[in-house]
Amino acid sequence: MTPQTSNRASWGFLFIAVGSILFGSIGVATKGLFAVSDANAISITLWRALIALPVLFGIGFYLLRAKMFSIRWADLRLMILAGLLMAVYQVAFVSAVQLVNVTIATLVTLCTVPVIVAILASVFLHEHLHRNIYFAMGCAIVGVVLLVGFQPTGNFGANVWLGIALALLTALTNGLFQITSRALANRYHPIQTLIVYFFIAALAFIPFALLNGFVITYSPIGWALLLHLGISISVIAYALLLIGLQTTPATTATIIGFLEPLMGTVLAVLIFNEQLSATGLFGAVLLLATMGMVWRTNYMRIEAVSEL
Repeated sequence: MTPQTSNRASWGFLFIAVGSILFGSIGVATKGLFAVSDANAISITLWRALIALPVLFGIGFYLLRAKMFSIRWADLRLMILAGLLMAVYQVAFVSAVQLVNVTIATLVTLCTVPVIVAILASVFLHEHLHRNIYFAMGCAIVGVVLLVGFQPTGNFGANVWLGIALALLTALTNGLFQITSRALANRYHPIQTLIVYFFIAALAFIPFALLNGFVITYSPIGWALLLHLGISISVIAYALLLIGLQTTPATTATIIGFLEPLMGTVLAVLIFNEQLSATGLFGAVLLLATMGMVWRTNYMRIEAVSEL
């Protein structure tokens, strides 16, 4: 393995890991917005796009200039599809969080996404993964169940079954989004794809926001949470994910994404003073061990390819 190839593999893992840690704050930030405002799911997701777009355009113009809009028509159609998928899974997850608690929405979504992505990646991307990855997937799912599933939950929410259905829809559309993004990852700068994604998502959100009531009044805390969702998540975390997908198989990326519930649990402990049981602590340790296994297997995969 050349040092450059090895470094790209390591950085790809790291980028997805940091992005997943940032994604882990979505549930807590969304719950916080519902607590301090009259916001609805459409308003939150539209504000994320509206905040992210000017930032993305500014970065794109600075880095790419005229090349920012140099996109093949066939790839543009894929980007439009990915933007619509993004719109669906963002609204579905926020709606799920409204109907059930963060624990259930996170558990159902994240435990389903890797299985969906593994199937789709095998069919559409012809990804053939090392058996260690499938073992790691099983360990990660067990770790998430132990970490999230057995924590004190209190009230399950207003409509558990509808919330679970929306969480499953989130998992399906998120899986399709990751497959589409993986197909485009090595052909375009991540800023290019993100601009199209969020532009399409914003266009999709606007009519629904007008029909359901677009909330524009927020407290300073509410605006801070929206800025976090619009910049930290919609710009930084997504950019890190797309960069990481350049060297990381989609299924592997979803397993690394299990760092998201770990971060969500840490934030819940720090912000809401939730207690982490011994079972949950074991789940956290199992997740961290799984990350080590995935990193090592991904490193070995890049090494084997470079030696061919």
